Order: sequence, then C-alpha cells, then structure tokens
Amino acid sequence: MTATPAPPPPARFTAGRLLVLTAVAAVFGLFLAFGPDEAEVIARSAEWRMTVRQNLPGAIALLILAAIILVGLSLPVSLWLTVLAGFLFGAWVGAAVMSAASTAGAAVAFLVARYVFAGPVRRAALTRPRFAAALARIDRGVAAHGPYYIAVLRMTPVFPFWLVNLGLALTPIRLRMYVAVSWLAMLPVTAVLATAGAELAEITSFRDALSPRVLVTLALMPLVPVVLHLVARRLTPSVARTSQ
Repeated sequence: MTATPAPPPPARFTAGRLLVLTAVAAVFGLFLAFGPDEAEVIARSAEWRMTVRQNLPGAIALLILAAIILVGLSLPVSLWLTVLAGFLFGAWVGAAVMSAASTAGAAVAFLVARYVFAGPVRRAALTRPRFAAALARIDRGVAAHGPYYIAVLRMTPVFPFWLVNLGLALTPIRLRMYVAVSWLAMLPVTAVLATAGAELAEITSFRDALSPRVLVTLALMPLVPVVLHLVARRLTPSVARTSQ
C-alpha cells in the first residue's frame, strides 16, 4: 500500500472557519426547535407512503438531498433517515437510496470538519509535545492501515456515525479512500435499518408490532454492528503491533 501524503501545513482558526461552524450550529438548533412532531408523523404515515408511490422519483431525490444536507451538517439523524427510507420506499430501494445519500453526506461532513478543525488542531499540536506524539502515532497507523481503521470505526456501535465523520477528518486519510471504505462498511447496517423500516410500514395494528418477523428484524438493528465489530477485532492484534 502506498504511503498516505502528509497533511497540509496547519492553519489558523480564521473567520471563514468560524462562519462555517456557526452556520452548522445554527442549523442544528433550528432542527431541534422546529423539527417534525412525532405524533404527526405517525398519523400521516399512510398518506405519505401513498404520495411517495405517486411521485417516486421526486420523493427519492428529495430524501437524498435532505440526507446529504443533514448528515453533512453532522446532525445525528442517519439511523432514523435510513429507517424512514425503508418505511417509504421498501427495503431494497430504501437501502440503495440511503447507502448513496449517507455516504455522500459523510463526505460533506468530512470535508467541512477538515476545513474547520484540521488546521487548528495541527497548530495546537505544535506547542503540545504529548498531543503531537499522539497525532504522529495516529498518522503512522492511518498511513499503514487506513482502510482497516475506517472499517472498524464504522462497525463499532460505540462511535456515532457523525463522530466518526468528524474524527477521521482530523487524520491525513484521503477522501477517496474514506468514501469507498465507509460505503462498504456501512452497507450491512444500512440494509438492516431499511428492512426494519419496511417491516414497520406493514404494521396495521399494535399486535403486528409483536410479530416474530418484525421483532427479529428490529433486533438485528443493534446486533449487526456489534457482530461486525467482533469479526473485525480478530485482526486487531496484528494491526496494532505493526502500527507501533
């Protein structure tokens, strides 16, 4: 594997970076204050699915655009948007739509975080030897095993989707590698979440929610990333030794 190039020289926390950060915080606050009401969503779900079936291309385009914007702003909505996609479009279409949209949104979040935070973090390390040493170890590990680190972080349920986007932006990982490995590592979880949404769309009574098929699908939602992480951990000792 070719070595990853060193990150650009550290930059100051400029007014442009502050403006981007302020805009992200403002959109996040507006989303929390004026987001959709849960009762309204449940009451109008059947109407929404009917509208989606009548305007499928436009509905898909709208959800993709919304997902890219919301995920790109690091709002913690990826899980619920994937369930919504399965609920509206079905398991297969919903998984395909959100696989593309969440990956694109993750790329946007990565670029925004790298622009806003990477330079100041690197500059802060110049006057903090321990911090600089830690960053150097991370950079060496990323240079040697970048795809592995991305995949493990994506498969680990302890780390939220948005936090992984922001954290990896502080490393010298290439955008192309980040996008490709993130897309592949997120596919299993995306498929399970979309399937769970599709199963919820078939519920017509509270008794249906307790059916074995629905319960098994919902149970897979938290189990899939845990199982994937346990599989990935089998490679951890050898990778950790070569990164030191």
